[in-house]
Amino acid sequence: MLKNLLDRYGKYILLSLWSILAFLLMRHSPYALDEGAAKALLLDWSISDEVASSVLTMGMPDLRALIWLPLSYLFSGQVLAAKIFTILVLAYTAWELYQWLYKNGQEEAALLATGLLLIAPLSIQQLDSLSIGTYLLASFALGHYLHGIYHEQKTAFNGHFFAQMALCAFAVSLHPAGLAYPASLLWLWHNKPLDQKQQRYFYIGIPLSVILILLLTLGWSDLHFWVNPAQSIVSILWGAPLEPGLSTEGWVLGAALLAIGASILAVYRKTLPKDLMGCCLFLGPLIGIMAADQAWAFLILALFLFAGLPILLRPYPCLLKHGFLMQRGWLWVLLLIISTLFMRGDRFHFYEIENKLLSAQDQLIQTFAEDLNTFREQQEAAKQAMPNIRVASQWPARTMIACRCDVLPLPPTASDPAAQLTMLKSINFLILAPADPKNLGLASNLARLTTEIATQSLQAGGVILAIKPAKP
Repeated sequence: MLKNLLDRYGKYILLSLWSILAFLLMRHSPYALDEGAAKALLLDWSISDEVASSVLTMGMPDLRALIWLPLSYLFSGQVLAAKIFTILVLAYTAWELYQWLYKNGQEEAALLATGLLLIAPLSIQQLDSLSIGTYLLASFALGHYLHGIYHEQKTAFNGHFFAQMALCAFAVSLHPAGLAYPASLLWLWHNKPLDQKQQRYFYIGIPLSVILILLLTLGWSDLHFWVNPAQSIVSILWGAPLEPGLSTEGWVLGAALLAIGASILAVYRKTLPKDLMGCCLFLGPLIGIMAADQAWAFLILALFLFAGLPILLRPYPCLLKHGFLMQRGWLWVLLLIISTLFMRGDRFHFYEIENKLLSAQDQLIQTFAEDLNTFREQQEAAKQAMPNIRVASQWPARTMIACRCDVLPLPPTASDPAAQLTMLKSINFLILAPADPKNLGLASNLARLTTEIATQSLQAGGVILAIKPAKP
């Protein structure tokens, strides 16, 4: 009886226990968030509370705003609700990936890959920051499921057709790597169409969905393009550091991991793209390398685990003749090393949370939020009304969540300091990193306004500037 229960529900129990443990590794503070996720949350909270907000000036968020909207009506202002939902999303994704490998006759690889994905420090960081990677991989997994259901039903224009079109738009809104899903869907409908009529529906619907969402969001404004992929790919072993940068050993390791990833893609270039999930895992890292951030690294991690492990688990005749220990022993040593690295990364993430360690950018935002909260308390103690505080920040969404005040994006660079000051007439504070190349012109103008602007805090992550009130 117990054995039957464990066989039937054991996987769900394990995923539930993992979800609880993952929740314990989440920050409860409003810091270390992804800027795009913060923007989507702010828009949802503004809608649910029916409050006019400056979040509309930050540009169109990605389509995570749609799936988080119900959470905002139930738990408005609660970042932790979105994190719990994201944990459940990753649990579902892991289950779908496990089922995909299991049905392809890779039961051992499916179990090992799923376990490693769930304990990887990069996975925990993606959850804690509400980053794109979790939802990007979930889009591939859900797309694989919907594609299979649609082919079983063989009915044109049913709900699963429109669900796939919506999922194409959702995946593309997140990251350039999301283009792998509509591209994979087109490729499979080109090679294995149910009939020519339904093939034409997908030929029209998929490009239309992609073009419409790109026009609506105007691309991926929150991402950095053509960054060093070696810096991101190293994070699959022990997670992303608080501050970017690579040592000489990191460069060598990053280059080695990139070579391993290229080798896996080369091995699977003919066999992996035969189904939708495999095709997405193949194309995602290739397309996403143009914006090689942590979300891209998360896809590389999935590629290593769900495509690389089956290669290692193949029976090789040259090793089989030396016995089971030679065939599997080195692999178990490798898995032990990887698991140890992953657990050390998880422990360090927990150490960061316990000791409230933040990146330089988040420390700057935290300083401003704490100063503003102190000022609020002083105003309440003096029984005085809180003046309207308006801030212009390089990270407007994250700053707004932390300080709970009106925040706008940084103004464009003006032709001269006087014109720049005119643009700042309704702004009380500025938060920016002056060394950032895109801020050099703005920083140059602000540096010349010595009598009108005062430096409130100068830190490694940037500077907080106070705009002095104009004299009457």
